[in-house]
Amino acid sequence: MKWMRRLFMVSVLFLLAMLTGSVAAADNATCEVGVLVSYQYSDDNGRINPTLEITDSGTGIEYNRTYDPSSGYTKLIFQHSNISAANLTLTVRAPGYVTVERRLNLTPNPMDPRHTGYYASINLVLNATEPYRIGRELTEKADKLLNFTGKGEVLVITTAGLVKYHNMTTEDVLEGILNRGGGLISYGRANLLTVRKTATDPLCTAFIVRKGNDLLMAFYRNTTLVYLGTVSQNMSSAQWNNLTSKLGDDAFPFASLANAWAAGAPADLLKQAAFHGHMCLGTISGYAMSKTIYMYYPPIQDWSTGSPIEITSYVTIGVPGGSDDDALILALDNTPGKRSYLGFDTTGAGAEDSMVGFIRWNSRTNTGTLVVMKFDQQALIDTYKRETGVSMVQELKFNAWLVKKVTENPASIVTIVKELDNLTADQYYYLAGREVNYNQVNETHGLDMNYINSLNLPNATRANVNATWNPVSYAELREIGRRAAEMAKEIFLAERGINLERDDLNVAVLTSAGYVYLNGTPTDGCYDGIFSVLGSRLSRKNLLPVHSPFYKPLWFTFVLKGADGKTLDSVHITYNPLTGELSAGAGPDGSRVNDIGPAALNNATRDNANSAIFGSSYFSIESIANAWKYSIPYDQLVTFLFHNHVCPGVQPGFFITEYALENYPLAAGQQYQWFGTSIYCKDDALLYLMGVSPGTGTYFAKRVLQEELESPMVPGGSEEGILIVWDPVKKVGKAVMISFRWPEFDLSDCTTRNAMFEKWAAAFIMLYSGQTPSYMTSPMVLTKEVEKWITEDELRVIQSGANGNPLAYLRSIPARNLEDLIPVNNGGTPVNTGGNQGGSHGGSTGGVPSGSAFTGHAGYSPGVDTAASPAEVGAASSVSEEPASAPAKAYEVKNVTSGARGGDSSWYVYGIVGVLVAAGLVAFGFLRGGAGK
Repeated sequence: MKWMRRLFMVSVLFLLAMLTGSVAAADNATCEVGVLVSYQYSDDNGRINPTLEITDSGTGIEYNRTYDPSSGYTKLIFQHSNISAANLTLTVRAPGYVTVERRLNLTPNPMDPRHTGYYASINLVLNATEPYRIGRELTEKADKLLNFTGKGEVLVITTAGLVKYHNMTTEDVLEGILNRGGGLISYGRANLLTVRKTATDPLCTAFIVRKGNDLLMAFYRNTTLVYLGTVSQNMSSAQWNNLTSKLGDDAFPFASLANAWAAGAPADLLKQAAFHGHMCLGTISGYAMSKTIYMYYPPIQDWSTGSPIEITSYVTIGVPGGSDDDALILALDNTPGKRSYLGFDTTGAGAEDSMVGFIRWNSRTNTGTLVVMKFDQQALIDTYKRETGVSMVQELKFNAWLVKKVTENPASIVTIVKELDNLTADQYYYLAGREVNYNQVNETHGLDMNYINSLNLPNATRANVNATWNPVSYAELREIGRRAAEMAKEIFLAERGINLERDDLNVAVLTSAGYVYLNGTPTDGCYDGIFSVLGSRLSRKNLLPVHSPFYKPLWFTFVLKGADGKTLDSVHITYNPLTGELSAGAGPDGSRVNDIGPAALNNATRDNANSAIFGSSYFSIESIANAWKYSIPYDQLVTFLFHNHVCPGVQPGFFITEYALENYPLAAGQQYQWFGTSIYCKDDALLYLMGVSPGTGTYFAKRVLQEELESPMVPGGSEEGILIVWDPVKKVGKAVMISFRWPEFDLSDCTTRNAMFEKWAAAFIMLYSGQTPSYMTSPMVLTKEVEKWITEDELRVIQSGANGNPLAYLRSIPARNLEDLIPVNNGGTPVNTGGNQGGSHGGSTGGVPSGSAFTGHAGYSPGVDTAASPAEVGAASSVSEEPASAPAKAYEVKNVTSGARGGDSSWYVYGIVGVLVAAGLVAFGFLRGGAGK
């Protein structure tokens, strides 16, 4: 037997020598990794395709991917040299789940030591993120209470997406709602609304269904059910009081959105109201104004090149506080950050807070058309009473009537005050202010009606665009999205040999869908068609609606991020509404797949060619795609989408918001206000993240002269504006002047403007994530310059522009303590004097004066005693509750990772283990037809 033992030892040594030799000799070996991924929620198995990435010391590796249905394993095949020295890592990502990384130890095939291939196998169970779990479980609980899957129709209203929970962004709550909703809830159906809030507001989620003529709502704050019952416009006073006692300030916002949805409000109107915070007369009127200005004074186009080129642009000048401004900002993409909205309190100059001025400016003729509109509340009330026969106006019912009116004839609910032509450049700059080379050289005077009335301009002539459309169905829109996604897949496969995988988080779809119209119909339905093919959607951060005016074309751009993390191969597809055809843009060489990453941007020839392919949306597309490739946080991404592009200018708004939340957190009942004096891209970030807006009377924009902006405290810095922390009950506030100095970066290696902006924006993204760019040559400075306690009268002076210089006015206010300003009542208790929660002049949050015939969010019951009794919360005692955590600071962003749970999370190391190894290799197909095939 000794000879047998010796023979066995010799055989083993020979085999080991062969294995060692094969490792040393392999210059470019074939490597195969089998991956089996399953999920904490079993119904996600087979529904979510994981994103798999392989890196060697951080450098991405390209691979071919195949799936073995008999075993459920995904096989990744790639070529690599010097395996023994490699530092290979597999990263597994899936929407709603914690990202997992595993070190890859590849070994030779033990069944064939002479083969040069190397193998590994990994079996993982991914854990759901906490927000994803919340989204799924809230949806499941609400379904048990409301049975919306049985009814087939539901609306979800939530603050998820912008608020934070346990210091995490909450887009995964949306993902959980969508997945558990089983297709009944989707972006394409426009029945998932996110109400704009600040990061420190609570997570609130409401599920609404119809039951006959009633609306039933299950409302959760964080994970606790706080209300189950009616939210119908027909609720009684007692029911309304019960609702407000449970929901507080959230009662009217959620009730108004729910009832507008039930009344058939269009998808874009619902989104505008959610952006504003609720549905009201002002929001509906702003929606009507956007349609009216387009119908009577549409953009002027030049067709000389064979395709339309817009030679005019809209600028809106508002009076904050009337709610209409917010709808216009969303409908027309007239954001203050793009210098398209300006406005402060000009009621002292003859304006009303229900007024908006529109300037259609022609840069070729250097002339403009000025149109002033308003909504006449009393006239609308009189018409409503006459048509319905009611004597008391309940706001929820009035809104439902308005929704019908505005969908039938938008112009019927607004009043055109002025229609003037031949506005000169000087007159335009007087109203809107002027910026030259990023310097403000003319101050904004806003909607100064006294000035406008003195101009003696000729009357303008209406165009009367045909507003009769053949509506497009959800099914038709979904089909357009599906066709676009299928076309992109075919092009990538034909020109790059790449099969776009479903659910691949390295694939993004940028689109104007959801903002633009097709035959007068909002195009949200396209989202569901794209999702059906690629699994892309906003909650996964890879379906990216780019803010566009509703009258712009429908287009789609499909972007694939390469393994190097920099290449962005893209296909741009446009839809022709006349023919119903989709077409992909091609470069001079005929290629329809073109890189828009940093290297391409820095090549002037390539960059110019891309500009021709992608058209007027090129900067929006390439800048957002290049920011997306850094896996930026969700709240930052959606802010860029709202702004319409990524540039260095928008990002100071992130830091100012962060500064406010950290240093001036809101107490109960307080609100932020912002009076902007240096108006540029950063103002859009303030609107989206700080929760301020013109419509709520909390955002004001007035250009002041450049010399007034120069900071005496920060050399080279500018005074960006005034942050106000306002207490509407005590009627006092803290006003803080914010100064900012730009950091400087070495951009000498950038040869084009787009490349420079990409590198500059990337530096800000790094700074916001807590990293310091290696090419930063001087740091950013952000600080307060003045801090004063102010009274209500002083607030009004600031809001009205302080005769041209609000910054100097704030400096002139004497330094005082809070105790100096609060009235005391027999013993030092501050008097509760009530106040204006929304900052609007009328005393309500939605452009409706308190004390009027309206009842609703001004503090009264919105209905009469006709509703059925609601179910009490106690009827749902089976709904679990969890303690709410303290609000997280918005400036803390952490990456939460953990290992797999519930399964074998180790990776297999193949050695000489006989039959067990062979069985494992056969299981995921390595030996079917030969290894490496």
